[in-house]
Amino acid sequence: MAICWNPCSEKDEEYHTRNGKKDYDISMTISDKVLIAGNQQERVPRDPENLHYYLTGFADGEGSFTITIHRHPVRFGWVIDPMFQVYQHKDNAFILYIFKKELQCGYVSEKGGNPSCFVYCVDKIQQLKDIVIPFFEKYPLVGEKYENFSLFREVVNRLSERKHFTKQGFTKIVRLCFRMNRNGKYRRNSLETILGSLEKSSETIRQTPLKTGMI
Repeated sequence: MAICWNPCSEKDEEYHTRNGKKDYDISMTISDKVLIAGNQQERVPRDPENLHYYLTGFADGEGSFTITIHRHPVRFGWVIDPMFQVYQHKDNAFILYIFKKELQCGYVSEKGGNPSCFVYCVDKIQQLKDIVIPFFEKYPLVGEKYENFSLFREVVNRLSERKHFTKQGFTKIVRLCFRMNRNGKYRRNSLETILGSLEKSSETIRQTPLKTGMI
């Protein structure tokens, strides 16, 4: 008996219909579809254990553990957003729905500015901590991707424990982020810019006089 997915939630169905992208069948059996990898075709495994190892291998090549740090009028002036993503051309987007079905979290959408590319994304701290991280601990990645995952896991755990609420904890998390993905080579803001703004923020707070009557 073939394992069958009918992975679209109502929200996903509405998204594809509303954006005119429902032009391929994402309800399918494993035996019906193959994944193109280079010049080879690999059938998606039927049994759950091998399937999960297969998804890990797929994430090793097409997935990313990323953490964005962007300005926001909140504590320390920056927000730290971790996310796990897997990209795929729309013709093979069914694999993204398999990720969604097996992990039971996240969402699938078009990649911004590129309608031919779809992305599976998990960006909620609790889901990353309770679902995504344990999955890749049980079915481990290898090489550089594992190193990034290890740093990603530490950042997510620290955020979950709210250690970013103190300047010292926030600074530690930022430094961990910049050790990921080739030491933050492609980040929009440099480590010096972010840490420098923290110093300026602290200095401003120290120099702001207390209002009369404040303790």
